[in-house]
Amino acid sequence: MTAIVSTIMAVFEFLQNMFHAALAPIFHPLNTVLGGLPNWVASVFGVGLFVMAMIWVGVFLKKDYVNYGRPHKSIWTDLRLWTCLSMMPHVIFYLYFR
Repeated sequence: MTAIVSTIMAVFEFLQNMFHAALAPIFHPLNTVLGGLPNWVASVFGVGLFVMAMIWVGVFLKKDYVNYGRPHKSIWTDLRLWTCLSMMPHVIFYLYFR
């Protein structure tokens, strides 16, 4: 177990050494702004992203585009339904643990 943790930490250290200098100027101002916001704002944005994705797939994308090539035309093979159903646990998780 210690070897696994050491390997993971070595990978994180490698990635930080490799990318920190290039990405810090971009993400530091963003982290500063977001660090000053309360946690409920992050929950609202997280749930909002999931809800917007469900609305986009369920309402705005054409049914033929989403379900292109499906052999059976029943409601149970409609990918718009399964997209929304698969995102609901994430929304419930965000709302429950905020």
